[in-house]
Amino acid sequence: MNIVQLSDFQVKGKFELHTGMFDSPRVQKYIDKYEKKYLINLFGVALYNEFEADLILGAGTPTEPRFVKIFDSFGIDKAGGVIYSEGMKEMLIGFIYYEYVKDLTNQISSVGNVVPIGENSENGTTLYSMMYTRYNEGCASYKTIQYWICFNDETYNYDGFSGNAKGFVYWI
Repeated sequence: MNIVQLSDFQVKGKFELHTGMFDSPRVQKYIDKYEKKYLINLFGVALYNEFEADLILGAGTPTEPRFVKIFDSFGIDKAGGVIYSEGMKEMLIGFIYYEYVKDLTNQISSVGNVVPIGENSENGTTLYSMMYTRYNEGCASYKTIQYWICFNDETYNYDGFSGNAKGFVYWI
């Protein structure tokens, strides 16, 4: 059961992608591939299995209070400031957007790796594509969700938690 839908990338805004008849199946493949991967990395396998079971039970929306809390947007007052999660869906959309746009800069053809060139446009470099900003926004939510899980171990069974840490991407 996917949290992210193809229609999430068709709405005007920061995650808008071209989703014509040739692009839609490719975007859907990215959703299918990366949503589960990022969730398993976020939760670890055991907690992911519990989350997925709850997601299926709720027909695409979690029902258990512990999962509802981290599924929706929330903030935490922490020494030195506030950390904030845009919510799990927004996090996943940002990561999938990053993976898709990253792979658009080069394409494999019968002659090897090529850079697509349009007749009336010039490709922008990845530095200006905002894909890193979308990744980092997702990463901030990812880190906030993991922080919440780690410091509420009686709710999430921290002993069984094995999620992977994720770092921000920087150009220096």
